[in-house]
Amino acid sequence: MRAVFSPADQMSAGRPVARGRVATGLRLITRYVALQSACLCLLVLAGCANFWDDVTSQDFKMSSWWQKPNPYVVLRDSTDGDERAKALRALREPKTHGGTDKDQDTVVKILVSAATSEKQFLCRVAAVEALGQFQDPRAVTGLTDAFYKSGSFGAELSTRLQCQAVASLGSTHNPAAISFLATVAKGAPAEGTEQEKQQVMDVRIAAAHALGNFNKYAAAQALVQVLQKERDVALCDASFESLQLCTGKNLPSDYKNWDEILAEAKAREADPNHGRSAIDLAGWLR
Repeated sequence: MRAVFSPADQMSAGRPVARGRVATGLRLITRYVALQSACLCLLVLAGCANFWDDVTSQDFKMSSWWQKPNPYVVLRDSTDGDERAKALRALREPKTHGGTDKDQDTVVKILVSAATSEKQFLCRVAAVEALGQFQDPRAVTGLTDAFYKSGSFGAELSTRLQCQAVASLGSTHNPAAISFLATVAKGAPAEGTEQEKQQVMDVRIAAAHALGNFNKYAAAQALVQVLQKERDVALCDASFESLQLCTGKNLPSDYKNWDEILAEAKAREADPNHGRSAIDLAGWLR
């Protein structure tokens, strides 16, 4: 015999099922939200340095996480400082990535122009940073020009740009940069307010650090000269650290102890085998 339920009975019988479905749905939503939060935390804890900069950007779009714009198109069409800075940093040296001479000329001209004439500070710095990764000799000239043309910004920003320019010159590892870096590191007596003097000193310290990238006699000589005449502790510390990197020697910071090391560095630069024992040479020849 088929049971017959009234509408009230049917409604009463359906409530537990409906409630069960709702509860299941809520549990799924809760788990999804928890999973998304966990992923977000992992991204932050994993060291995504640019995460919050991207998220807080006024023009932030979720699609920007997986769709990178063409840097050339951005530089051609966009006036947004953040976008242009990212595009400049995204440029890589064509000749070291299978590109042509024409590609090389185009990219170098873009970065040199941006490093010396971009009106927005972030873009100028981005171009200077990018040039530091280039082996092209024109990068040295471009970075030197960027140093001298930093005055289009205020004193504080100009100092920051000059510090970045000398740091990037060191990053090129091009010996052609040594002479300029040595001149900056040795510097001249600063004049003006205490703040202005400190800004000059900051640039000199950055140049002293940059000279540590060159295993050359000229770099070591400039650093020793700084140690001979300077009394500023931060500048002397930077010069001493770079001098150890230049020479591969770990000696006391008293400059008198470096005379012999400088003579050895000069001799070795003239003859790479200078000072090497017969055993060393025999091992090298094998």
